[in-house]
Amino acid sequence: STVPEATGTVTAPPLTITRVPETLSVSSVPPPPKPSPTATKATPRPSPKPSPKPSPKPTTKAPAPKPAPAPPAPVTGTAVSGCGNPNPGKVLLTFDDGGPKAGAILSILDRYGIKARWFPTGQWANANGAMIQRLLASGQMLGNHTYSHPQMYASLGTAELNRQVDLGYHPTKVFRFPYGASDATSRAIVKSKGYSICGWNIDTLDWKGNSANAIYNLVTSQARPGYVVLMHMSFQADVDALPRIIDNLRSRGLI
Repeated sequence: STVPEATGTVTAPPLTITRVPETLSVSSVPPPPKPSPTATKATPRPSPKPSPKPSPKPTTKAPAPKPAPAPPAPVTGTAVSGCGNPNPGKVLLTFDDGGPKAGAILSILDRYGIKARWFPTGQWANANGAMIQRLLASGQMLGNHTYSHPQMYASLGTAELNRQVDLGYHPTKVFRFPYGASDATSRAIVKSKGYSICGWNIDTLDWKGNSANAIYNLVTSQARPGYVVLMHMSFQADVDALPRIIDNLRSRGLI
């Protein structure tokens, strides 16, 4: 269908215009107030005080353990006249304590026809009867060297000093103090039992680990008529040095 065409006149209402005043007064906005100086300053925080360090408690250290005392070194004896040297103008070899080299030493002495003085402890003699018999059969000279080889000082006690002498191996009345250590008390006890005291002039220092060459040089450089040489039955260095020592002393008429 068709829409009928519009006809007629439309009257617009009158337009009213309100005039804006030409001047507009604007009140100025006051500036914001300045902060007071005290307000701007940041209040510094108090720095935390360091907490006091606890004073270290004194530590009581346990006393360091004392090192074990070193075994006393042999002291050179002066009473060599008490050794019972059958040849006072010759060097006398002596062997102390006891040990595994006794047989080897005896074989060398037998080969050269040398008689030496031996000082086994009572303990070693009791445990090595066969070796003692070999020494006696060979004509070797033996002496008392206490029972268990202590330092023979009065602090050991009179009873123990007497026991050490009485239980020592004593086929003869010749005595040697272990380490050469003695005092008036122990010497009086030994002498009261009829012993002479045998010291030495030359210590080979075999107990310090001296080599065979060092032992040879020490003995041959110091040997004099009537001197007494201290050696032991425990060290291979003595076995190795002994033939050379005897050859040297014999060539000089000292043994």
